Amino acid sequence: MNQFLYETHLHTREASACSVSWACEYIQPYVNAGYSGIIVTDHFFNGNSCISRSLPWEQRVQQFCKGYENAKQAGEQAGLAVFFGWEHSFGNDEYLIYGLDKTWLLAHPQIMEWDHLQLFEAVDNSGGCMIQAHPFRERFYLSAIHLRPFAVHGIEAVNAENDAEFDRKACAYAQKYELAMTSGSDIHDAAKVGLVPGGMAFDHPLHTIADFVKAIKERKGYEILSDETHVQPPKSSDSDIPVYLYDASGSKKRVHAYNTWSQL
Repeated sequence: MNQFLYETHLHTREASACSVSWACEYIQPYVNAGYSGIIVTDHFFNGNSCISRSLPWEQRVQQFCKGYENAKQAGEQAGLAVFFGWEHSFGNDEYLIYGLDKTWLLAHPQIMEWDHLQLFEAVDNSGGCMIQAHPFRERFYLSAIHLRPFAVHGIEAVNAENDAEFDRKACAYAQKYELAMTSGSDIHDAAKVGLVPGGMAFDHPLHTIADFVKAIKERKGYEILSDETHVQPPKSSDSDIPVYLYDASGSKKRVHAYNTWSQL
């Protein structure tokens, strides 16, 4: 089978405060690594963004999209497809949004006030795709894990910046709720391109971001790229921070660490 490799989770210095690489610096490394394309998913204004929150909405959006636009321009010259997305934060949990564009963002300044369900419904109604990023990640800046299986189109089951056990739990969670699974590098440094398996392999080329969304929603035509250790069964049901599970109405319950999987 022919494989077309795509990076699905990438941050640029233009818009993400945590990135060390400018958009154009990613292009040749991904070409050299054999990728067909990348999706730029910079941190949105409610996350680790470097865009001033004091700017008017239109100006903020214009600046936010510079990473994608600069990457796209460089990608066109090098033969690498570049698509747009973003990473939306609710504090402890973050979501990768695919299938929408700058025009959509300009028309929806109210997005900053939406809760999870409102965001999901708006993305879904607009033909987009909402994927929970690294759902079982534990870091010093996170106080809890929030799982919303009824307000996502899928989850990022494998994240190259995660500990393997976090991804193992994510894979088990996705299987439990029959959620679509994606994989991404969550890359912030172009020097790391190709060092570990990252992104997704498709059996067909993606011509637009809508092709990506369609494949995820139909759950066919692709496989996730991963080190084998990240997709094995979890070695433990424990998490060092609280885990909350939300039902379809948005009500939550604490899932105790000692029997997490039975409660999910």
